[in-house]
Amino acid sequence: MIFAALVFLTVASIALFIAATFKGAEEHGAGQIFGGISLAMYGITALLAATAWNDTSVYYGVIKSGGLSSLGTIIMCGIGALTVGGVMANPEKYKAGVGEFFGFIAFVVLGGAIMVSTNHLLVLLLGIELSSYATYILVGYYRDDRFSNEAASKYFLLGAVASGFLIFGMSLVYATVAFSNGSLSYADIGATLQGVAPQTVGIPALIYPGLAMLLVGFGFKLALAPFHSWTPDAYQGAPTMVAAILSVGPKAAVVIALSTLLTTAFPIPELSSAWKNAIAVLAILSMTIGNLMALQQTNLKRLLGFSSIAQLGYVVIGVAVGSLEGTSAVILYVTGYAITNIGAFMLIATLREAGVGENIEDIAGLVKRNPFAAVMLAGFFMGLAGVPVLAGFLGKLLLFKSAVDVGMVALAVIAALNVVPSYFYYFRVIISAIFSEPKDLRPFELNATATTTLAIAMGGVVFLGLFPTPLLNVINEAVKVLPLFAAR
Repeated sequence: MIFAALVFLTVASIALFIAATFKGAEEHGAGQIFGGISLAMYGITALLAATAWNDTSVYYGVIKSGGLSSLGTIIMCGIGALTVGGVMANPEKYKAGVGEFFGFIAFVVLGGAIMVSTNHLLVLLLGIELSSYATYILVGYYRDDRFSNEAASKYFLLGAVASGFLIFGMSLVYATVAFSNGSLSYADIGATLQGVAPQTVGIPALIYPGLAMLLVGFGFKLALAPFHSWTPDAYQGAPTMVAAILSVGPKAAVVIALSTLLTTAFPIPELSSAWKNAIAVLAILSMTIGNLMALQQTNLKRLLGFSSIAQLGYVVIGVAVGSLEGTSAVILYVTGYAITNIGAFMLIATLREAGVGENIEDIAGLVKRNPFAAVMLAGFFMGLAGVPVLAGFLGKLLLFKSAVDVGMVALAVIAALNVVPSYFYYFRVIISAIFSEPKDLRPFELNATATTTLAIAMGGVVFLGLFPTPLLNVINEAVKVLPLFAAR
């Protein structure tokens, strides 16, 4: 059924583009219609994915059904639905080609669903590129805006470099395993390497540069330091809801796909120690550089851009750990982070529509102008900081614990120390909104769609913070079938 979910999402996404060519597709109210269709599309896709939970079929040798594929697809549909809700709250900002806008969001979701459902390197590349090309176009959606065009150009050029690394790395991996079966299936790569490792010839030398190039390519896609330079400019220049899905959509899928790839194709100790150490270094650099740069920002979108670099540094701790607990913590944390970060960007977009700027000084005294907006802002930014009872806390705690459990104590300590500067810049925004005096005392109202969507997102942040156990149990069931963990 996971294959049916992907086929349905593909057909529905293409139908959105076709519908966008009809007369009246750009008239007033069309955005709400396209948004409603998109929400229904994600709901049906998530339902189809859920029915495939216990299915273990492999379709055409490249799409693998199962709990992890279903869970990843449902997460991607949830991210798409929240993003669409944010766009529907401010439909006039996206009126130029509104049908295409929702169509490209659907392609981001589809690309992510392919990434988390495949067991083949070439199909993984297809999912990454489908998602990437959709975001390249969305970042440059404001065609007459110089900053949007500049952001799209930088993002596209560096994205092309990342794709080059991925393709070159895959070719080296293929050269390594071609002598055996020539397959690019994760399981076949893993079986081939396990077969040659005990022999006196050892692991083929090409596998190391191939794996290194794969990690560089994934580092670009995840905006891990030192491959992060495109991130703040892309976030600032892109439409706000594009920055929202860019910050979590492709990255949530990529990090799940990376965990699956590494634990399935490269589980042998001779290789796993190498990629674990490399990812640990990337995690440390990302947490440290992201947080230090975020401290200097006054623009909220750039602050969240550098914040996302740090957040992904926390996320990949679980990948570096390479344990069942670490991988489960990755998915739990990235789920909570996705809801929280989309909510934060959604609020920025809604405030911008109400005439409030994107700088920290612009939201000074927000509580006196609109108490609901101030409460939402405080909730989302405290969630990103990892305040207890909100979504980010337990995920971060489990990531740190998983590192300690496998002996990566230094990594856990550095991560914990990096929480301190993150609290400073997140709470600086909250303090400005609640305790500073406003420059403009005029109150403003948020439209009903914005209020509802923000409340739903905040409800998700609080629910995951208070009741994470059901989701964590589901994640554990999905993850434990991965070869590296199933063998234990």
